[in-house]
Amino acid sequence: MTSTDWALSAPWIWVPHYLEEDNQPGRYFLFRKTFQWPGTARNDHEYLVHVSADSRYRLFVNGRSVSFGPCKSHPGKWYYETVDIRPYLVAGANVVSARVLRYSSIVAGSSSIVSSPLPGFMLYSAREDIPISSDVSWRCWEQKSVQVIPHAEWNFLLGPPFMANNERVEEDPALRGWLDAGYNDSAWESALVQSNAVKMMPIVSHWQLSPRPIPALPEIPCNFDGVTKSSGAIATEDWEALLSAGQPVVVPAGESVTVDVSVDSLMTAFINLAFSGGLGTSITVLYAECYEKDLGVDTAPFPMPRTKANRADVSGRLYGPRDYYTVTAGQETHSFEPFWFRCFRYVQIKIVTADQPLTLSRISLRETSYPLDIQTKIQAGDELTKIWDISLHTLKNCRHETFEDCPFYEQNQFASDSRLQMLFNYQLSPDDRLARKTMEEFHASRTADGLIIAQYPTGLPLKQIPQFSLYFILMVHDHMRYFGDRTLVRRYLGTVDSILDHFSQRLDSRGLVGQFAPNTWPFVDWVKEWLVPGQIFKSCMPPAYHSRSAGAATINSLLYAMTLLHAHCLGRRDGLYTDGPGVEEYSQHTQIFAILSETITGPDAASLLRRCVEDTSLPQCSYAMKFYVFRAAEKAGVYADVFHRLLEPWRAMMAENLTTWAEDDVNARSDCHGWSACPVNELVTQVFGVTPVAPGLEGVRIRIEPRRELVAQAEAWLWTPAGEVKVAWGRDRPVEVEARAQVTVEVVAGGRTAVVELAPGRVVRV
Repeated sequence: MTSTDWALSAPWIWVPHYLEEDNQPGRYFLFRKTFQWPGTARNDHEYLVHVSADSRYRLFVNGRSVSFGPCKSHPGKWYYETVDIRPYLVAGANVVSARVLRYSSIVAGSSSIVSSPLPGFMLYSAREDIPISSDVSWRCWEQKSVQVIPHAEWNFLLGPPFMANNERVEEDPALRGWLDAGYNDSAWESALVQSNAVKMMPIVSHWQLSPRPIPALPEIPCNFDGVTKSSGAIATEDWEALLSAGQPVVVPAGESVTVDVSVDSLMTAFINLAFSGGLGTSITVLYAECYEKDLGVDTAPFPMPRTKANRADVSGRLYGPRDYYTVTAGQETHSFEPFWFRCFRYVQIKIVTADQPLTLSRISLRETSYPLDIQTKIQAGDELTKIWDISLHTLKNCRHETFEDCPFYEQNQFASDSRLQMLFNYQLSPDDRLARKTMEEFHASRTADGLIIAQYPTGLPLKQIPQFSLYFILMVHDHMRYFGDRTLVRRYLGTVDSILDHFSQRLDSRGLVGQFAPNTWPFVDWVKEWLVPGQIFKSCMPPAYHSRSAGAATINSLLYAMTLLHAHCLGRRDGLYTDGPGVEEYSQHTQIFAILSETITGPDAASLLRRCVEDTSLPQCSYAMKFYVFRAAEKAGVYADVFHRLLEPWRAMMAENLTTWAEDDVNARSDCHGWSACPVNELVTQVFGVTPVAPGLEGVRIRIEPRRELVAQAEAWLWTPAGEVKVAWGRDRPVEVEARAQVTVEVVAGGRTAVVELAPGRVVRV
């Protein structure tokens, strides 16, 4: 068979009598296939199976988890995983099982997981001695004891319900042991084949299968680091003994106890609680990024102003989403593990027992994120090294099957966020697989108006952010600089052209990018001066955009003009650029993009940059947009003058004991946002001064222009497209450059540039 023909031999299956019009965002379904295996194969033989589902699955062989997927995808390309099940087989009776989460295609579910019009599960095995390909011999069951908490019950104090993956579970004794080969599934139903085919009609399947393009995400066992608070009949030291030594905790009958447990740094992980007894017990698990000021309410039908301060201070209250579990059998050991991973720094577990005591024997974690092989290692003094480490940890938590804006609230892949996260990854590792997947997804999202969808892949028809399409062009340019893949660039030129054409068509009689189509959100940045209470979609852009006199925001024209070199809107405030024509409104954003678009150059640009950094009366760029402030400082030639001042937001976050960088300083929302990790770029390309030059042309050449005036002593091994290089200097010693492989470098020092061929082990001193 060819690489695609096998899909015809493994039909998709589903449960009988299925109706989706039930007003639930998601439902769980179980699938099983028992089989006999003689156990005669050599251990080095592979028994590969291909597996996928709509919407998500976890696959088990003889009770052991072997795959979690399918990788997030879009309607035009449905991914499958390939798994070797040989290590999990035993001689005699075996069972392969799957638990499938189906998000509705008509009711809003997860905003980042796509569902086709048909639900389904598919598994294919090419081996005749393992006859387990999906067909009507599989047994299936809807797990009605688990409910995805509907939007009507969501705590809107936390904002919109983007992920729709919290659970309310009632233990189902009938399903005890369903992962075992000996489980009696006679009460289950035979699966039905799923197909949208019509006789004599050239209709193709909803699922255009393609192999997973990125590695499987590891699930690394770990534990909570400590207890921050507890109340009720169990002493804090008993909770500590459970975490550190696995000593069980017994909650007496008729008691209510609460324990807050923590990890040293915010993480994304699967959580598992194991317990026995406790008939009638209710367990509530709350996940939070930090303690906050007590608002006096537990839930609210709308967002409320929240206050965060020292993230290590445990004197406040935890706010976050919850999972619920009710013990209805209460005898043998059982466990609770939500289907999807959770993001947290603190977890609150509340246990209310009824007439039986409950024994809690384990609270464990399996950390998960994209397994990026980070090769860049940096030491640049205590402060900069700490900033570097927190930046890497932030990126790690925002990197799974897609790049994510934040792991706690949304897990959405936005073009503006992803452009920065991809660029930072290029400075850490040669692994660009997730970046390639991201570009392909945004390219596939192109709409009739020529733009890409700002947030993709998506399971919901969310508002468009037109400006984010311009960041796709920067994505392609960044990848070209680091990897020089001409084929990739050619593939996306059509999308680049269609985006530029869309903005060209928005130019008004003044030559400005005017207003975008109705029902869009022309988001620029989170800026407190731009917030309109109760009207989020009129917020986050200069007020000039909506004013009758201006009807445009200069920033949109300048962002467009970064590639088109278009000139705009000089105001009357001493040479500052206005936020729109005919208005006396100014922001840091407009000034920096005037510099980046070369609307202003030379000494005037340098003067403007200094002014917009020093003038704190101007609405300031958020953490994400500070990346472009750094770029404007570099372009204006004043980078060293303002570097330490521009780091103040990150110093402020460290002073508040954040372990990841926050979304912005306007609202107390996400404590982990990948777009805020721009110090990675600053340390690699500016402090150590390592950047690629003319990739993919006559071989990759690396430019090294360290700014030793920014830090007295530093040392780093840095991954580059040409190979790893070491750059180091001390207080009383020159810059030393070394390589692990043959590398051509341009070393810039003292106003001179020298081209040097570095052989492995050769050290050049400048």
